[in-house]
Order: sequence, then structure tokens, then C-alpha cells
Amino acid sequence: MKTFFLLLILSLPFYGISQKKPFYKRTLVAYEMNKQDTINKKVMITYLDSLKNVISTENNISNAISGAKTNPVKTHSIIEIDSDSLYVSAEIDKNGDIISKIIRIYDENKNNIEKYQVRKGDTIDWQKREYNEFGKYTKLYNKQKESNDFILSMEWTYDEKGNQIVEKKYNDLGKLIEYHKNEIEYKKNEFISTRFSYENGKGFVKKQKNITSGNIQKTYFYENKSGYNYGLKLVFVNGGMQIVERDAADNLKELKVFDRDNNLTILVKNIEVLL
Repeated sequence: MKTFFLLLILSLPFYGISQKKPFYKRTLVAYEMNKQDTINKKVMITYLDSLKNVISTENNISNAISGAKTNPVKTHSIIEIDSDSLYVSAEIDKNGDIISKIIRIYDENKNNIEKYQVRKGDTIDWQKREYNEFGKYTKLYNKQKESNDFILSMEWTYDEKGNQIVEKKYNDLGKLIEYHKNEIEYKKNEFISTRFSYENGKGFVKKQKNITSGNIQKTYFYENKSGYNYGLKLVFVNGGMQIVERDAADNLKELKVFDRDNNLTILVKNIEVLL
């Protein structure tokens, strides 16, 4: 039955939603900075309908998070299905050929309970999630490559207000390999969450502190770490910080990353205009 479902999704034509008239254009521009000079820049464009549902994207996030400095294959994404129970998006190359599809399945409460990607006929990154009565995900299962079994990969615990207080990560053998906890403070105009990670021989070590006030969140880092997003390598250093501003709909408005000397290293701006 699952095989038939995958074949049906792969055979779907990509018109439908992709032919809706765009009313809004959202442009996300990400800059990597060095001493006030721009050394890298990425641009991602999203078109939305009158209800601000996504129609299509250009230079989409699947390209961006790869971390590649250059991407000779220009692609865009379209949404084929966007219903209460099913979401299907397709990545298209410049010749109009489908490179891959992302499928999300939702339950009656609109929780994303299953997600997988189909690329060149193969199903990859197959995940299932469980949720609590408040719509917070509590467990993540990943499908094993050599079987049809799903194994527990991560689990989360929340306080009475729905904020995460524990996160655990397991390897393929079910062994606990990461253990994080958050200490929560509720103040009049601020929400503070301090993250600690367990380290052998040290116990729980402070890693970062998030302070949220209104639509602005400041994060202070107590470790060195890095990752890819917006097409750039984001480097966070011990003593550095990040400032994120969001709009009323919780969309990213601006992101700034600073090093320990308060030099701006990453700047991301998200601008929306009516067409």
C-alpha cells in the first residue's frame, strides 16, 4: 500500500497550486561578514498567494542548507498538495524535471506525524513523530536503512506551560548519547531559558541562554559550535551572541550573529512586499 502511495505522489503533475497568482514576494538575503565587509551572500525568494500560503520558491532552503559555496544547478520548489492531512512539495530543475519530493502526513489535529523525501525513486530521511495533548512533539523515530523498523532517535519533556525542559538523543542501538535540560525562568516581561548539556566527568555544563522579550530573542553562547543555514556556515563562539527578531506572524524578520568582540559576522534579512 505504501509503495502504491509513493508511486501516486511521484506521478502527480506539478500544476494546481503552482499556477495560483502570487500576491506577495518574500526575499530572504543572508550575508556573511568579516570586519564589515560582505564575503558571502545568499538570496532565497518565496512567492505567496493572497492568504500568504507558499506557492513556490527559488534558490530554496534545500539548496541553502547544504553549505556549498556554489550550486551550479539552479532549482525552485513548488507545492503540489497542501491539505489538512497531506503536504507534497517538489524540487524542480531548470529543465522542468523533478529532482525530489518532500511528503508530510498530518493527523486529525494537524500534527506532522510522518515525513520523508523521495529522490531518484528512493525513499530517504523517513521519520515519524509522536505528540502530546498540547501538540508538542514528544518522540522522534527514524527508519532504519536495512529494514522497515523505526527506532527511537529523540524524545522531549515539557513543563506545565509547554516549554521544553528535557531533550534526549539515542543512537541506532538505543543507547543515550546526548542529554540536555533547560532551566526556565518566567519574568514579567521576559522569558529566560538556560540550556545545559551532560558531559562525562563534568555533569551538566551550561551551553547557552535565551532571553525572549516581545518579538526579540537574544541568545548568549557558552561554547563554540557551528552549523549551516540560509546557505551559509553559521559560527557561534563562546562569549558571542545572536539576536533574532520576528514579526507578528512569527516569521523571521532579522537575524544577527556576533563574535565575542561584538563584531557582526552574520546578517539575515527577510523582506515581504505586495506584488
